[in-house]
Amino acid sequence: MEQQVTVIAVEGHEAVVSGRRASACGDCAGKTSCATLGSWVERVIELRVHNKIGAKTGDRVVLEVPDSVVLRIAFRLYAIPMLAFVVAGLVTRSMALHLGWPAVEAVAALGGLLAVLVYYLWYKSHLAGLASDSTSGLDVRMVRVIRTSSGHPGDSLPVSSH
Repeated sequence: MEQQVTVIAVEGHEAVVSGRRASACGDCAGKTSCATLGSWVERVIELRVHNKIGAKTGDRVVLEVPDSVVLRIAFRLYAIPMLAFVVAGLVTRSMALHLGWPAVEAVAALGGLLAVLVYYLWYKSHLAGLASDSTSGLDVRMVRVIRTSSGHPGDSLPVSSH
């Protein structure tokens, strides 16, 4: 996945970049009328990236995130919580049936929702621990300058990852 951003600061070997956060659905024709998860709100994100290509403040650059990283994050944010919901719901339902509780299905749904909530709270605390480390697990790379701060096109050749 690639994303165009603007360098807003350079600090040593790192650049702080800012840009519109990529949407999962992209820029389709129905973008203006879509209400999926607040897509009508423009999302801007700032990120600190290793500056291997020597970008300067004001440069427009391309960031690359390997597809494997995107898939791993999607799995952690969607698949695992869904699995937790189903498993916890089934376990809670079995327990409620065995103990003779009333409203078994409601208890099972609450058990599943509680499992999802616990997972997200754990994951958020896990991310906070990663953020305090220097390695966040994201392999975001700055690959090329597409426009320099002076407005002239930059070197559009990809930079070697060595």
